[in-house]
Amino acid sequence: MVPEPLRPPRLNALPSAFCVVVAERRLLKNLAYHLLGSVDVAEHAVQATYTIWYTMPDDKQDGINSPFTWLVGTLVQICIGLLESPPTQAAGHNAARVL
Repeated sequence: MVPEPLRPPRLNALPSAFCVVVAERRLLKNLAYHLLGSVDVAEHAVQATYTIWYTMPDDKQDGINSPFTWLVGTLVQICIGLLESPPTQAAGHNAARVL
């Protein structure tokens, strides 16, 4: 078996960490959309999830073993809160009141 030659790196290739975050965000948005049935409300729920994550103190973030699992769990809590809230609140994107 002949090894495949290494390809030279593409100059316009995105850093892998960025690609991971984009893929993660896409998965979260798809999950929120399937739970909520609205692209706009799903986007808001994902934004609220990331806001909670990025405003969390570093020591608390460091204590989380699986950030993606935490993001999914928090997103689901936000979505459930939106589904349980009166329609005017869900339409008004009051996800911050959920947690």
